[in-house]
Amino acid sequence: MIKPIIKAISFFFKEERIILYCRADGKFRVPVTRKKDAELSTRYENLTARQVINHQIIKHCDPTLYLERNDKLRVFEGGDSGYLPATADGVITKHDALYKQKKKKVIPKTLNIKARKGTTLNDAYNDYMQTGLFGDWNHYDRDYDDYDDS
Repeated sequence: MIKPIIKAISFFFKEERIILYCRADGKFRVPVTRKKDAELSTRYENLTARQVINHQIIKHCDPTLYLERNDKLRVFEGGDSGYLPATADGVITKHDALYKQKKKKVIPKTLNIKARKGTTLNDAYNDYMQTGLFGDWNHYDRDYDDYDDS
């Protein structure tokens, strides 16, 4: 299991400090309230550290990072949410990069060529180019002993 760089993110909302703890996948579970047809519904979304800090409400509520060494780092110094200091930006970037999922390369089925046992790369290329229509003629394999250079 990966040890998180940011243990939790807290913010001050409606006269109380709310703490969002880091999950095993490196994301934070954030309550999101939506209004639909005159009723309010609260859902939870899993957001990365960068998405939490850039959230429209949270970035104006004095977010604080709780780091792995039990340090606290105030994200926006002086409460100015228009400027993100480099130290906070670096910690957030490092945390998100640690949990970034790597995409697997997808090989299209048309290019998935299976080689036969005992074949070489040249044989596979010849099968692909469909050479050998007029026999196995190799124009690079000439017998130069037949020529006289004098």
